[in-house]
Amino acid sequence: MARPKSPPRVCGPYEERGGTRFRIRVIGNGTEKNLYFPTRAEALAAKDDAERELLSPATYVISDLIVEFAEDKQSQGSCKPETAAHELGRLQFFLARHLDEDIRDITPKRAEEIYRTATTVISPKTGKPLEAASHRFYLNLAKRFFGWAEKKGYLQANAFKAVRPVGRPNAGKPQLRIDEANRFVATALQMFDEGGDVLALAAVVALLMGMRASEVLKRRVRDVDCGGKVLWIDGGKTRNARRHLKVPKVLQSRLSKLCEGKLPEDPILGPNRNGGPRHHRVLWAAVGRICERANVPRVCTHSLRGLWATLSIESGALSDVVASSLGHGSFEMTAKHYAQPEAVSGAKTQRVVDLLELDSRPEPMRSADPGEAQAEDLLAQLSPATLQKLLNLAMARGVVRQ
Repeated sequence: MARPKSPPRVCGPYEERGGTRFRIRVIGNGTEKNLYFPTRAEALAAKDDAERELLSPATYVISDLIVEFAEDKQSQGSCKPETAAHELGRLQFFLARHLDEDIRDITPKRAEEIYRTATTVISPKTGKPLEAASHRFYLNLAKRFFGWAEKKGYLQANAFKAVRPVGRPNAGKPQLRIDEANRFVATALQMFDEGGDVLALAAVVALLMGMRASEVLKRRVRDVDCGGKVLWIDGGKTRNARRHLKVPKVLQSRLSKLCEGKLPEDPILGPNRNGGPRHHRVLWAAVGRICERANVPRVCTHSLRGLWATLSIESGALSDVVASSLGHGSFEMTAKHYAQPEAVSGAKTQRVVDLLELDSRPEPMRSADPGEAQAEDLLAQLSPATLQKLLNLAMARGVVRQ
């Protein structure tokens, strides 16, 4: 039978070593520790402080812990600073109504309610309820945050651990049609050429080169190489993000123009207020302006990258080449989240046709007689072995001579 834990208390002070030091014992939460002081007065003062702390246990405010969680991840090198900042903001949004509460007050029942509320909340960006992929992301992030707090000893159990996600997330983003993409590019280039809208050009770069929004916005003057023909990407979201891409001719002179009069480390598309790369939201807004002016459906920046993957595959590019250009480690990621399934399926079909050289085979001449044409169709459906047996039978009966 387990012994009950002793109630929190502070004992002492105890005089030791002939009155040259004084000890107090702090007992609480199943632990004991001794503290030593040179005088009785200091020991008594420390005892009063310890008793007040035991009577008023520490509170772990959620808003403070979210900041600590982000700082802890960054200090351990498990994510980049921008990723930590992004997750911090997402957690603050998801737990907005509970930021001033103690994390231990979030019970499994309340965690379930928080998530169910998130599935109906209106997104400030779209004006619609959150997509399944979005509120599932928030739930996964909350599970990781509360799991971290449990390991740190801030709570006894992860309240979100048993919460099950709802809804089915859609893989990939809605994409423009080819004619719509042509109008999008023409409109964006006009906005840049006539109005100097550098973000409109950035949207075209994302579409024609399959780059992430962050990759476009972080490019510096020195990344534009070989007279604007090559664009270097020195790192990014994944270990496969490091690559250099061939710049389409339609962009070469325009990118070179943006670099004129700037230092090698200057951002091509201009800095934010603090001198760093501009936030991806500004490009998202620019894509919306282009869509509205071009009279095409509203799509997000990430959708432009997916359209690039779809058109690349449909044009006959090798799957590994497409994945590498996108900065993916494998084509499975490209096919699941970027390229349209029809493009992947169609490319596979075309590769089969190419391997069998079906398109290069001459079409058989067909008889003008409908009856003979029908007979030819029937014979074409027979295997070579069956045709040979029929021929042997016809020769044996004298219908056909050798």
